[in-house]
Parts: sequence; structure tokens; C-alpha cells
Amino acid sequence: MSIEEYDGPFVSAFAMEPTGVIKQELVTYRIKDGYVRKETTIRSFNLDQTDWHDTTSVEPLVKVDGDG
Repeated sequence: MSIEEYDGPFVSAFAMEPTGVIKQELVTYRIKDGYVRKETTIRSFNLDQTDWHDTTSVEPLVKVDGDG
């Protein structure tokens, strides 16, 4: 499924005007390669929102059987 096939407040939060926003975070928990992993994506804006910096991190949490 593509993101366009979903609706609701979660999807609309990504399309929202960023006025006043200084930081956004998206945390996803996924089973991959035998581990539950925490994937974090962060967007930090400068104060006048003319620029931003994106970071992504992946943290393996626990080993599981199977690949979900």
C-alpha cells in the first residue's frame, strides 16, 4: 500500500503547514532481519523555518524468531 491509500489524522499531519513547528519525529517499530527495531526519523527546523535538518536512526531492540 502507498501512503496515498491511507487517510486520517496521521497522514494529514505530514501535509500540515509547519508554522510554529520546531521539531517533528516519526517512530516506527518494525521486525526485520530477525530483530524488532526502532526506526526514528527527525526533522528539526530553524527558528524562522527557512531551513531544516533531517536525521534517521535505526536501533535494534530484541531478537525474534521469523521475519514478520
